[in-house]
Amino acid sequence: MPKVNHPQPLIGIWWDNGSKIVAFHHLPDEDDVQAGFCDSDYAHNDFWPEAGMQLGLDASAEYFDVPRGRVLWSPARQISVIYHGNATPQPRLQQIAETFQLDKWTAQTDIHYMIGDAVDDFFDD
Repeated sequence: MPKVNHPQPLIGIWWDNGSKIVAFHHLPDEDDVQAGFCDSDYAHNDFWPEAGMQLGLDASAEYFDVPRGRVLWSPARQISVIYHGNATPQPRLQQIAETFQLDKWTAQTDIHYMIGDAVDDFFDD
């Protein structure tokens, strides 16, 4: 059976308003490796003006108002990790994986990407 070539997994950041995914990604390289993972230098606050426009939001919207996350790549384990908050359901994670060309991946909740009451609850503790 011939080996199927999959596209190289991408790394970067994303937002998902439930109907549209806006992603800023790139191929990982040696400069991106930190603690065994390739992570992008892209920051949500830097890309928010463009992402907000693509999502049709006005200038008063904040980058943390929309569910967001980050994708990392482990070259040693050959797996990607989608970090996300409390407002990203499994079907949307699958679409994010497709956007980042991920073949093998896992998803992990990260408090940095929580929105709404979950953020308030976190800071109240």
